[in-house]
Amino acid sequence: MPLNQTIVYRNNTDRAIRIVVEPWARQYLIDPTVEVEFRFFAESASANRIEIEESGKYLSLWPPDGGIVQLFVDGRELKQVAQE
Repeated sequence: MPLNQTIVYRNNTDRAIRIVVEPWARQYLIDPTVEVEFRFFAESASANRIEIEESGKYLSLWPPDGGIVQLFVDGRELKQVAQE
């Protein structure tokens, strides 16, 4: 059975937040007051766990083993930004 999990995150700060998708270091910026969907996919629901780590400066997303994560705002997939 595949894993298909969505987590909704809202940037309630007054500054953009950098999202880093590991282990590939893909980076995205979430503007203030914007709501984003983190959509996680994996071949199996037993593919370990999803991890979200906050460091004050950015959020790191770790999809399950063998899985991926995509970020969407208003139904549109976000584009990556240059690495910091």
